[in-house]
Amino acid sequence: MKYKILIFSLTLLTLLNHSTHSTFAQEPSQFAISINGTYSQPLGGLSNWFKASPNYAISFGQQTNEKWFIEGVLEFSRYDRENLSGYPRGKLDLLLEHYSLMVSGKYELLRTKLLKSYFHVAGGIFQWKGVRGEIQADASVIPNVPYIAEKKLQDTNWGFRSGLGLEVRLLPNLSMDFLAYYRFIVGDLWHTLQPNIELEGVSGFQTLNLALAVRYYF
Repeated sequence: MKYKILIFSLTLLTLLNHSTHSTFAQEPSQFAISINGTYSQPLGGLSNWFKASPNYAISFGQQTNEKWFIEGVLEFSRYDRENLSGYPRGKLDLLLEHYSLMVSGKYELLRTKLLKSYFHVAGGIFQWKGVRGEIQADASVIPNVPYIAEKKLQDTNWGFRSGLGLEVRLLPNLSMDFLAYYRFIVGDLWHTLQPNIELEGVSGFQTLNLALAVRYYF
């Protein structure tokens, strides 16, 4: 085990040493493709419905000049871990998922041989669906809870996100990207005012997101 750790450490140090003796690979007109995973924490009213969930995305873009990197982003998000309290906790199935197609811009703030920090902004179209599962009748509580049918909403709206990122170069054409951003999507989840349920509605889907991506330049 010690030998494996030693070999891994030496390999990593070799890669970093190689990286520090050359500059970032991005040149104007150069293309890149990336895949990323995101830890997404609901904010505001949405946090009363859902716990944090993973999101996923792929992107393809180009370094348009010395400062701007522009890319298209295809993203998928799904929230299905309810965060309710009181009587409905564990009794109600909730779901919010959306697909999005966005145009993203990354503006370089500071660059070294190994690191690049940037400001990020993106916006686009979001196709979303929200589901509040059916509620079974329950005469064991006062007031009694009647049967309430499932409610499903879906729509196409716009959304945006903005934040700060740090790109770490691993190899001349390969980097790892760390990004923290706020995201807002236009949409509504309807309330349920039945006593003992009392699920408040949500207007606008807000999340705080931490993303990790691997990007390949060519």
